[in-house]
Amino acid sequence: MSNIISKGKILALLYAVVGLLYIAVPHVLLPVCEYADGSAAHRHAAPLHGERAHDSATPPEHHGAGSSVSGHQEPATEHSGHSKSAHIVCFWTARAEAGLGGLVIFGSLLLLFAGSPERRSGITLLFAGSAVLGALTPTLLIGVCQQESMPCRAGTLPALLLLSGFFFLLALLHSFYLIKYRKG
Repeated sequence: MSNIISKGKILALLYAVVGLLYIAVPHVLLPVCEYADGSAAHRHAAPLHGERAHDSATPPEHHGAGSSVSGHQEPATEHSGHSKSAHIVCFWTARAEAGLGGLVIFGSLLLLFAGSPERRSGITLLFAGSAVLGALTPTLLIGVCQQESMPCRAGTLPALLLLSGFFFLLALLHSFYLIKYRKG
């Protein structure tokens, strides 16, 4: 009995699913704060000229821009003299993870067409590095809200860490298998 779908195609599909999960987790499945209520209604005005942002509806631990608690400075957008607006810090984590997910999906397509085990091994090693980046984004690079009860800290962060751990192990084991297969 011949295999209709090869192991390589199944793994490429699995990597594409991981990429889709990097997009879906912070936006839909376990959304960050701005998406948790179904809209981006948690926006607040960015501080102007070094002032701190104040929003009585949102605790200070939730603010990303100008917050001394989160320690993260967020970029503000300016539209030709109109007021500046910014997002809370977990919004940017969701955006970065979505970008990473897009790259993983692109890499999975490359994996389908990579002929040699050396090329496939190189792509899977890049996947392992991407998994590390996926874990560092919500923890050290950008972060999430500081308050433990916020949706991004309670749901999104653990899900992204689990996804990144699974992705790292899968990519590393797959790469070692390909290196052994290439030499053997």
